Amino acid sequence: MAKRSYDDISWLEDKKEVIVLANKSDRNYILELPTGVYRLDAGRKMRTLRSILKIGKIQELVTQGQLEIEE
Repeated sequence: MAKRSYDDISWLEDKKEVIVLANKSDRNYILELPTGVYRLDAGRKMRTLRSILKIGKIQELVTQGQLEIEE
């Protein structure tokens, strides 16, 4: 039986869709996402899908420089 790598069983088709969203501010944010509420504390990061940028509040915080995208 051939050994399968994690990539072979991943549900993601394109790894470029995964980003890291970093809170560069000194504030904690409560983000209301389609999947539920998520707390992103000051100085912390979260791995997520690029599609999160379609959410108005997220895009606003990125534009203001409060949140930063790390790829």
